[in-house]
Amino acid sequence: MKFNYLKKLMVTSLLACAYLPLSGDNQALQIAERFITTFYSWDRSALQEQMTENDDHQAVIYYQGWAEGGNYAIKIRRPCLLENDAISCSITVTDNFGQAMGYIATDTFRLLISNGQISEVTFTADDPPIFEELQQWIMTERPEVLTGPCLDMFAGGNTPQACAKTVSELAEEFMTTRESEL
Repeated sequence: MKFNYLKKLMVTSLLACAYLPLSGDNQALQIAERFITTFYSWDRSALQEQMTENDDHQAVIYYQGWAEGGNYAIKIRRPCLLENDAISCSITVTDNFGQAMGYIATDTFRLLISNGQISEVTFTADDPPIFEELQQWIMTERPEVLTGPCLDMFAGGNTPQACAKTVSELAEEFMTTRESEL
């Protein structure tokens, strides 16, 4: 009998908490979580609606296309965290680059929220040095890629999916070349 009473009390308390207004921090965290869900759903329009227009906006839209073209898949999605004046969201992904070169990476987004919209986004990845080697190899061995599908890569380019697919294919070629030289 006592157990049923405690159970009812706990359920009633949880329901009451569900109707409390959210704090500004909680609302910002919800906005950030929605951003991550939208980013990895490949819905460009929905992502654009969540952000204010600024320079970050175009870079994020390009990165979303790049991630889609590189077949990013979420491996570990950690909750977004409030850190000082911003929200940080770290997502470990698998992708074609990592599969070709033997690594997984974590994308970390840092978001500022203002008036219910994302006003600033920066992102970093912890790609290992081999990814930098790939970029250098492309510049010397396949420079036409940088004037073709990867023209203005992350700087206003219009073909992020094609660029990522091309770089993914080149990653396999790079690894084959690299292994034959060892």
